[in-house]
Amino acid sequence: MNANFYIGIPYCLPTTPNHCGFCLFPTQDYGGNGAMLKYLDYLEKEAQMMACHLRHDRLSSVYVGGGTPNLLHAEDYIRLMNITRRIFGEPSEGVERTLEGIPQLFNHDKVQAIKEAGFNRVSMGVQQMSDRLIRYSGRRQTHEQVISALEEFNAARLSVNVDLIYGWPEQTLHDMLRDLREVCDLGVRHITLYQLNIAGRSDFSRQQRDLLPSFENTYEMYEAACSYLGSRGFRQATLYDWERIESEAGRFSHENAERYQYEQQLREFLQKDTEGVMAVTCNMVGIGYAAISGCMTWPNEGGPNWIQMNKRSMQGYFECIDAGILPVEKYFEYTPEDLRLVYIFQQLQTMKIDRTTYEQAFGTEVVQDYAPIWDELDARQWIEKSESTIRMVGLGRFLIPMIQSLFSHARLQEMRMGRDAIQAEGKRFIQISKG
Repeated sequence: MNANFYIGIPYCLPTTPNHCGFCLFPTQDYGGNGAMLKYLDYLEKEAQMMACHLRHDRLSSVYVGGGTPNLLHAEDYIRLMNITRRIFGEPSEGVERTLEGIPQLFNHDKVQAIKEAGFNRVSMGVQQMSDRLIRYSGRRQTHEQVISALEEFNAARLSVNVDLIYGWPEQTLHDMLRDLREVCDLGVRHITLYQLNIAGRSDFSRQQRDLLPSFENTYEMYEAACSYLGSRGFRQATLYDWERIESEAGRFSHENAERYQYEQQLREFLQKDTEGVMAVTCNMVGIGYAAISGCMTWPNEGGPNWIQMNKRSMQGYFECIDAGILPVEKYFEYTPEDLRLVYIFQQLQTMKIDRTTYEQAFGTEVVQDYAPIWDELDARQWIEKSESTIRMVGLGRFLIPMIQSLFSHARLQEMRMGRDAIQAEGKRFIQISKG
């Protein structure tokens, strides 16, 4: 089995507001290099524990995410690649090896160390090019630092992805297009353009809502971004990922710079093998704080199909590894219905559903399985159907996150009812025991 390998680095620079104002991922405040070195020691121990379970897997991609992985010192990046080698052996030439980071922590020596360690791609969370707008996140990030980092990546011939966010506090259509224009002019060939996610107890959700663009203005930004990036030679791979297959005037044409293999392989986990047989092609393997792993098999084989998350308590993570126990906090087994929903969720990210693959995989027709939802989307003219494909169009593309929740709603309600019943039974048992 091919494996997408994820290494989690949880530490972030403290900001005011917390978590850059909007981030909902589990992280830890950076407390200095001593804490980071201790964490790397535990990553190596976990990798040693995992190696025996993965000796038959083939490395398909590496992604070091966070948190803020470029908090590491220059001499420490080789340790991350050696962790990968300890489990999977030496990565082959075509394996994508990505490291996340933020602009203000990249410099010449660090970029060279990242390259020399064996990474061939960087994903940089810029969010806003404007010094005026980025201040809402509490980051000490400047426009000059973004430009300097991109110049260093190009000089080192490292592929690069830039993350940008639209729908940001006080952001205008002009602001967004200016950022896109500048990033394109600098030769970036993969842009991830997210709509700001306002959720949970984030500062943006609780304190900044009055400063956000209206729904209409945010949708206008999305449509304008689609038009502009299309005019610059980008192809829309997902709701938020844009790839420029051909470089402009031959500039910055680093090999595979437009690809994001880690996510692409998770989206396309069901494919025909070399003999034309439908099969699961890639699984997730994650190590580190709050890392996620998952395994799926061909639906007709009946499992095992599961997903799990590592400990979100740093102390709990350390204690498990010290005890020789894999640091798993949550574990969930997929039902056949769950597998169908996973496939639909991943396909919707690409703005279309492959009806033929769905039928070959699950033995049923996706339109019939979820007829009420498709009928409503069709009535609103948010989809176009052919014999082989259902394609999201117009406002339907923009609302894909909401549409994904429509498909999962009934299953989530069923799971909540089951959980509530178990909790009620547990309370009843305690009361009987006390009585």
